[in-house]
Amino acid sequence: MRRAELTRRGQEIRRQGQRQRWSVQRIAEAIVQELPQVLPLEAWRWALGWSRAQTITEIADYYTRTRIGTSLLNASMLCKWEHGDITPGYDYTAALCAVYQADPVRLGLRNTTLLSHVIDGRAYRDGRGFPRWTYTDGDAMTVDHNSGAAALAAIRDSIALALEVEGPAGGPLALENLASAVAYYDRNYSMFPPGLLAVEVHRTRMLVGGMLKRDQSDTARTELRCLAGWLSALVGNLAFHLADYPAAAIHFATAARLGTAAGDGDLICWSLGAHAMTAYTSDRPIEALELAQQAYEYAGTPLRRAQILAWGRLRSLAHMGEGYRSDAAVVMVAAQRELEADPDGDRPGRFGFDLAELQLHLAEANLQFGDHTAAGLHAGASRHSLPVGRPGWAAATLVLARAEAARGRLSDAAALGLEVLDVIPAPALRETSRVRLRDLDRDLSAAGSPGAEAQDLRERTRALPTLIPVGRISDEPNGRS
Repeated sequence: MRRAELTRRGQEIRRQGQRQRWSVQRIAEAIVQELPQVLPLEAWRWALGWSRAQTITEIADYYTRTRIGTSLLNASMLCKWEHGDITPGYDYTAALCAVYQADPVRLGLRNTTLLSHVIDGRAYRDGRGFPRWTYTDGDAMTVDHNSGAAALAAIRDSIALALEVEGPAGGPLALENLASAVAYYDRNYSMFPPGLLAVEVHRTRMLVGGMLKRDQSDTARTELRCLAGWLSALVGNLAFHLADYPAAAIHFATAARLGTAAGDGDLICWSLGAHAMTAYTSDRPIEALELAQQAYEYAGTPLRRAQILAWGRLRSLAHMGEGYRSDAAVVMVAAQRELEADPDGDRPGRFGFDLAELQLHLAEANLQFGDHTAAGLHAGASRHSLPVGRPGWAAATLVLARAEAARGRLSDAAALGLEVLDVIPAPALRETSRVRLRDLDRDLSAAGSPGAEAQDLRERTRALPTLIPVGRISDEPNGRS
């Protein structure tokens, strides 16, 4: 049966069901039963009597209502979902369930294992009272590889389709889709394994690099440089989490140059701050302090000042040892005051900062200075304010474990480390957490004979597969583009 005939027959089934006062679910099931070529996701839309344009509008409204961000859904993406060519990712699955008022199984999304996300014993519900869903592939808060790849590819496809329509130089639609993509990567950074996200961000940046090689108005070129800069910042951060520190430094420096070319002080600030953290991690604290000072000069909000103080100054001073304890104490107080002074409280996403992250940095600084009680208090506060399974939760848990080990609670420390390994799938375990796991193992070993749990932790830590840097997928745009 041809597509037009399928559509016509589906409409007839709907009208028949309405006359008999069937529910939407029963109408959808009748469509699937009589027209096996039609998949449930499309059948539900037909049962509601919606066009694809109406579904797209409803999804966009859901994104606005739940403050997820800006929906990138278009008719082509929806068509591919309905025909089974690709699978919607986490956020879009939640949105489809909400607007169609159906669970994932009824919508035919059986290849994604989902459950209602429970917070404080109650299912989280959106404005319409329908459960929001999340993946359960070892980590309740991380998108599985296949679904994540499909979601990221769909975002990139929306940009490529805009370039098909507007030409290789792009236009307003391509710029809008690029900005939405950057916002999506920022907001959902922690939902994806770093290797998977790195590949997609590289590819998106390659699209921007191609646009920059074309003739552009001054306004469009400035916006493209800014977007390329934030993408470079993301690539740098992903390289950092994949333990490719030289590449991270290059990408952060490029992001700062692009921020200068575009006149985006916030991009310059964030990139220099991240570069400082890379220098500190690479055992160059003096360079990190210099970069942090440069970043601080561009910090235009209390939140950014708190972030740079914690990222660059505090971590570097703590790394330099006991002689810098008093200087670090001043920075701790200043960072807390700046965050308290921020009118918005915090900013979600990779480019943001919040109290949980500040607590983590305070914990690690206190740990390095030997104040294990304060380290445990800050790490515990950070851990308990974050969803289980998020990278920040893993980091706080491991710092808490090290504080417990330092206080002689070896069994508790090992159990916390094992909890992280049980919850976070190996591909999603960042190098920062792996370093903390190795530090915890050394702490436990230095304590003598910590027991079977510590031995299990050591074996599982050593068995973790090596992180593989993404390498050079795209041309690196720079401030001269």
